[in-house]
Amino acid sequence: MVDRIDIGIDGGGTGCRLAMSADGGAVRQYQGGPANIVTDPAAAEASIRLLVQEALADHGLGFDTMEKARVCAGLAGARLPGEADRFATRLPFLAYVVDDSVTALEGALAGQDGILASLGTGSFFIRKTGEDRRHVGGWGFQLGDEGSAAWAGRRALSLALRVADGRLPPDQIAERLFDATRPHPVLFARDATPADFAQLARIVLASRDSTLAKRVLSDIFGALHEGLADLGYEPGIPLVVTGGLGDMLRPMLPPALAADLVDSRGSPLDGALRLARALP
Repeated sequence: MVDRIDIGIDGGGTGCRLAMSADGGAVRQYQGGPANIVTDPAAAEASIRLLVQEALADHGLGFDTMEKARVCAGLAGARLPGEADRFATRLPFLAYVVDDSVTALEGALAGQDGILASLGTGSFFIRKTGEDRRHVGGWGFQLGDEGSAAWAGRRALSLALRVADGRLPPDQIAERLFDATRPHPVLFARDATPADFAQLARIVLASRDSTLAKRVLSDIFGALHEGLADLGYEPGIPLVVTGGLGDMLRPMLPPALAADLVDSRGSPLDGALRLARALP
């Protein structure tokens, strides 16, 4: 019989991961199905149930031992009003449910104060000051995600159409974007996902000598500065920049930001387990 189980969960639309430790022992990790609690809460519940059962069985434990468990689940969509509590009631065990941005921040800064700017296909900015957390952005491709790869790809394609209209001078990047969105950018945009637009950002950043690319890059850095300013960023505050686009931007950060840049200390799953271990 165990005295305590600590479980961290990181869930999103593409998959769910779980980390478990029994009585402070070695951490084992498990991977499962999608767990977006807004788009498909039933599937998220099923994925988490299965992962918990797998982890318990792997430790030779039954489901009855979950009364000894401390669980933190960082799940996509939990930031929306009421969603975290609503989903927590679906689970057959007590769980501290938070948005996955919270666990990402906890993992990246290992519990220390600072700011996380996550610039992937989507984007969000979040700051920890003592016990307080402030979150801006992250409202999705349709309404926000400023500075993200998807946002930048859409911006680049819009500028390429201005080139085609003669409103901007000819640009090699515009031609590459047109090649990537055949038969026409408008038809591409009609059916494209955020991930499709994010791929266009890679084309832009691969050739930063063009006027169009420089303009998009300036827009990305503008969104980054705005997000940080909205969180009250000042020189000296530790800054972590993550995500696929963030990885590409780090070497190009202006000196003032680069001076505060620190490496990520861990993953969102690490953050979830850390928060679980802090539960009484």
